[in-house]
Amino acid sequence: MVPRTTTPTFDNLPAELNDILTLHSSFLTTLSLHYAHNGTATPIDLRSLTPAISSVWGKRKVNTDDLRILLGVLSASPSPDLSNPFFLSDYGYGKVFLEINEVYVQGGMVSGPLNESALQTLFMQGLEQLWKTWTEAQRSRERPIAQPKRRGRPSKKFSQAQPSIEPFIDSTDPDTLSKFLSQLPHASITESPSLQKVAPLREKGRKRLRDLKDSIAEGQASRIKRTCSAAYPTPSPSAPSTPAPEPAPTSLFAVGKENQPAQCSVQYGPGEQKKITDNFTQVRKTSLLDRILAKQAKAAALPAKASPTEIARMSALARAEEILSILALLAAGKAGPGQRASLSMVALCQALRTSVRSPISREEAEKCVEVLAQEVCPGYVSLVRMGSMVSVVVNQAARPMDVRGRLGELGVLV
Repeated sequence: MVPRTTTPTFDNLPAELNDILTLHSSFLTTLSLHYAHNGTATPIDLRSLTPAISSVWGKRKVNTDDLRILLGVLSASPSPDLSNPFFLSDYGYGKVFLEINEVYVQGGMVSGPLNESALQTLFMQGLEQLWKTWTEAQRSRERPIAQPKRRGRPSKKFSQAQPSIEPFIDSTDPDTLSKFLSQLPHASITESPSLQKVAPLREKGRKRLRDLKDSIAEGQASRIKRTCSAAYPTPSPSAPSTPAPEPAPTSLFAVGKENQPAQCSVQYGPGEQKKITDNFTQVRKTSLLDRILAKQAKAAALPAKASPTEIARMSALARAEEILSILALLAAGKAGPGQRASLSMVALCQALRTSVRSPISREEAEKCVEVLAQEVCPGYVSLVRMGSMVSVVVNQAARPMDVRGRLGELGVLV
């Protein structure tokens, strides 16, 4: 690798030249960070590289043309020791990547961290070479002015060659520098080998798509012609002539869109158009009314929706048999056989919630007990209310024998 050199300072240069030199320095810094994390063998997508350079540079948004100018200046360097190691590859679908030549990777020039000082020097050498070439071209275009011959000793001639760009820029105007920077070369973007391999397949697909669109357009045009010819036949010369209605419609042929059926449009006079519109509006109103009435009749024929109270009642009836068996066990443990047992509603609901197979809430347990006392077995279970307290009285002597039959009468499927 080329030995590292001291990074040049750009404080004494004009603003335009300073911007391009600092841009190249930011470009090298971003590349060093990327290669430190991903390695030099990984191509860099310009869609992710340009925002990173913009954040490092901090002056404006960097685009692809800026990178092409930087690589073009690097390629213009006359240095025999080091040349531009980067190139741009097009992978199709708007994807452009920055890659390193395999020659430099195999030779060890960029196998480790980038030598930013050497590449910055290479960039300045390329810029100086382009400056010299451009100034010589501009000087050759100017027409020499004839000078009168003078007698005596000839004056000493000074060389016009400039060893560096910096002294000459100090004596030039900003317009000259702007013209020079505007004509800097752009690096070319080469197609990647993978894109070259799939190019014939993509061209074949595009050709098939064009053929398909042409066939669809031809089919639509022929269908329009047949439809309009059948709707408005051309009268034969031998047929008796009949007076045409006033105003006569004028046929206009139009090709529809690719994904829509083509139609033959007809233009009518003001009178016929208003008549057709009125008839269509009346039919539209009638059909809309019929649809509304049919929808109302269908909704009336459907069974009425159950209310929340009815849903809670049916849910309690479905649990009645299980709740009744638990209630019988609690009453037998509370009092002797055939005797009445009194239980508080709070304690009973707590016992039911811990005994049923599927969990229920306190409100559902209370609803089940109320349904048993009012509808299923009113003589066996009764409720006694004293203020805010509710007690459940179970008469074991009046236990029902056919609970399932009673639930079937109430509309519960058992």
